[in-house]
Amino acid sequence: MGGCGDQKLKVMVLRLDRDIDVRDMERICEVVDAYRARGFSFSILDLGGVHHVNGVGLRHLSKTAVQLRASGGALTISGMSGSLKSIFETVGVYNDFEYVISSTRAIEAIKEARGARDLDLAVIRGRGLQGIH
Repeated sequence: MGGCGDQKLKVMVLRLDRDIDVRDMERICEVVDAYRARGFSFSILDLGGVHHVNGVGLRHLSKTAVQLRASGGALTISGMSGSLKSIFETVGVYNDFEYVISSTRAIEAIKEARGARDLDLAVIRGRGLQGIH
């Protein structure tokens, strides 16, 4: 891909530590959208602490991923377990996202792919998902 050289990329990492229901997923999408509006074209959802996701909310997350791609960015999922992968596949949204083993690897991959030397990184711990903005 074309390099960004000295351009600073904006990457948001949302670390989730509990199971996600439909309302949580709506909140997650709101957070990703809010950061996209602030120029954060790349979002990483770290699902390492998540054991279950309600499949109904995944379609909304898929739409959010499409919006990020349309703006030249991406929504990457890290730390996904086999059981979460099965849920994503059953719902039919597995191919809508990029996947990496860890958020650290996702950040490295974004920098490599974009030829960026520096980035603006926002790391959010999603405990309870309240007060995130």
